[in-house]
Amino acid sequence: MATLRDRWQRLWQRLRGRTAPGSRGVDIVIPIYGAREETCDCIESVLRHARGDWRLLLVDDASPDPELVPRLREFAATDPRITLHCRPSNRGFVVSANHGMQRALAAGRDVLLLNSDTVVTRDFLQRLRAASRHTRTTGIITPLTNNGTICSIPRFMEENRLPAGISIDAFADAVEAADQRERPELVTAVGFCMYIRVEVLREVGLFRAELFGAGYGEENDLCERAKAAGFEIRLCDDLFIYHAGSASFGDEANERREAHNRLIGEIHPDYHADVQRFIRDNPLAEMHAAIRTSLVQRGILADE
Repeated sequence: MATLRDRWQRLWQRLRGRTAPGSRGVDIVIPIYGAREETCDCIESVLRHARGDWRLLLVDDASPDPELVPRLREFAATDPRITLHCRPSNRGFVVSANHGMQRALAAGRDVLLLNSDTVVTRDFLQRLRAASRHTRTTGIITPLTNNGTICSIPRFMEENRLPAGISIDAFADAVEAADQRERPELVTAVGFCMYIRVEVLREVGLFRAELFGAGYGEENDLCERAKAAGFEIRLCDDLFIYHAGSASFGDEANERREAHNRLIGEIHPDYHADVQRFIRDNPLAEMHAAIRTSLVQRGILADE
């Protein structure tokens, strides 16, 4: 049981960190295993669009592609803010992510955890930082995407392909034009892109590698623990980030997802019912309609 001193110390850390969360630096962490083309596209998009106080940590989990690590070294050589960490043996996504989050925690910096098969867009850090300040209890943020279950657009809970001939940036601009900055609360974050305030890491801890080492479900477990500690999970509804989906996992993805979904249900008995209620009620429906209108007005989607 925590002592009174421990409780006051945690409260002080929370209040101190929440005075100006957007003013602190951000560590962008990309765990990597194979998928060379997608990984390079992701890194290039970060370097093209990142602004402010950022650092980029590339964590290669013993990728089997002999051409990938030399490319990562080239990226690291271009900017002192980029660090490459190569593991001698494959330990799984969660261990790689925890390496980066522990580094950020030690430095008192927020974390942006990115899948290596994402492509970020203009002002992504500024928008995520702004969303992280929506309330004093906002803890974890996920943006909109084409392939991210409850964060998917234009079709909710589907893997959306971008319309032919439409660039990722053009699609992102149309999402921004919908002028959505409500930052609605989510039942859980989606792991393709998670902005995590350092207060969450201090009070809740990192991913539980002993349970989710290979990946899938670790972000849902973290969100459930964060909510139990009084944090909110919110959507950055004026930011679109492209997500290819399962580029590193291949054929193992579905099997791993099913096993870890069962595990989540055992650890957090209300989790699946809460998610199904969120999907059924879809509190994001009004936002979806506004975004679809913007996409139609710009000729990206056909009017239905």
